[in-house]
Amino acid sequence: MKTGMAAGLMKTAIVATALVCTPVAFAGPSVSSPEMKTALAKASESPDALRRYVHRTQAIYGLDYFEVMAIHEAQAARQGAPVVAKSETR
Repeated sequence: MKTGMAAGLMKTAIVATALVCTPVAFAGPSVSSPEMKTALAKASESPDALRRYVHRTQAIYGLDYFEVMAIHEAQAARQGAPVVAKSETR
């Protein structure tokens, strides 16, 4: 009986460890957030300015360069403005 209980505890421990170690889906900041507005302003300046901003604030805001560039390009296309910075697709 103790062997069965130990095996059950081991299974529970393995499942608990797997749940704790599983990466959680992280949604970046909304488009109207101050950090995204700053990122979009950097994208308007140049791709390098955005890349530096995203790299510098990655741990804080969790921004993704390609996601910000896609939003920037979509907004520029909607407004009919010339696209200053255009990124390559992945």
